[in-house]
Amino acid sequence: MTATAILAALGAVATGLKTHPSGDPTSAPAPAADAGATGAVDRGASAPITVTVRPSRRDDPECDKYVIDRPPSEVPRPPAVADAPAWAAKTGAVPGQYQSIELIVQGTGSDTVVLTALNVRIARIAAPLPWNAYSMGEGCGGGVGVHSYDLDLDAAHPRPVVFEGSTGLPLKVSERDPEVIEVNAATTSHDVSWYLELEWSSGNRTGTLTIGPGAGTPFRTSALKGRPLYRYPPGGKAWEPSPFQE
Repeated sequence: MTATAILAALGAVATGLKTHPSGDPTSAPAPAADAGATGAVDRGASAPITVTVRPSRRDDPECDKYVIDRPPSEVPRPPAVADAPAWAAKTGAVPGQYQSIELIVQGTGSDTVVLTALNVRIARIAAPLPWNAYSMGEGCGGGVGVHSYDLDLDAAHPRPVVFEGSTGLPLKVSERDPEVIEVNAATTSHDVSWYLELEWSSGNRTGTLTIGPGAGTPFRTSALKGRPLYRYPPGGKAWEPSPFQE
């Protein structure tokens, strides 16, 4: 996707990647979990916001691909968008090449909270997973979220950049006025584990929420170039090789 970097005060990228002397990448320590917010961890004082993570709903399922360490005969048929997290957990699926998520950010009280910056922290980089790839369909749907970011996980210093035609931070939220932030991450070369970091301020308080799909768990996206790609055709009863191999 083409993106224009119009985000003010994006902030520095914090990189948590550690490397053994041999050069093998290892995971950075995961943040401690905060039971008060689904998919979010507060570093510092208790944050006056909650963040809920869900798959983006702007695109059709055709945009989604996964890599799974199973043969086609052992992979269930593609799920509905709302059922994708449970389907992925059941099959051990990892988003392939592209991962689109939404962050629903809401204040916990009447005070206004300003969301000041969105950063990314890379926890681990490795070679792409050597698994089969499965497409949820062919092609992609259209549409752009109001607050939509692209994230190139293959960049030397990955950072979210505002999608052209969208708007970015700062944003104001409260209990009655939530906001939805969309992040579209992509990799064509690596298996990447990553967190988002959302900076906020309210009155004289500031803080950062580290965001993942679950308590202390990073997002994970793997390239799928060169992997056998399968599709489940409309009206079909089984996975079959896709004519659109990567």
